[in-house]
Amino acid sequence: MTEPRPLTPKEQKVIQEFEAARPGTGALAENNIRNNDKTGWADIIAETPEEELVAREGSSTNSFMYRRIGG
Repeated sequence: MTEPRPLTPKEQKVIQEFEAARPGTGALAENNIRNNDKTGWADIIAETPEEELVAREGSSTNSFMYRRIGG
C-alpha cells in the first residue's frame, strides 16, 4: 500500500533524475518509492549517499544463457 507521507529531498531528487533521463519514468519511480514495503526503494535511497543519486547513460548486454524448451 502506498505511504501517504511527504517525500524526502533525496526521494524527490531520484524522481527528478528519472524524469530528466526519460520523461514519464518519474511517476514510476515515485510509485516504487511509495510502495517501499514491496520494493524497498525508499530504504535503498535512504542508504545511498546523495552524490550517487544521479542518472547516467550506459548500455548492457544480455549475457544469460537460457535452456531451450523441448530441446
